[in-house]
Amino acid sequence: MLCETSAQAALEYALTVFALLAIVLALGLLWRAGQDGTLATLVEAAASHGFDAGGLIDISLY
Repeated sequence: MLCETSAQAALEYALTVFALLAIVLALGLLWRAGQDGTLATLVEAAASHGFDAGGLIDISLY
């Protein structure tokens, strides 16, 4: 019985460490994308004025 609970705790610990590592890596990637201008480029491409003020389409997207 002791082996089963200890193995479960090790698995839970490994999953928690993996999840926290994934969060840290994702935040690092977001930081890097913001630092080199990738996020700004994506925002500019997604903005409605990126369609060269296409009249009704631009107004409806706004």
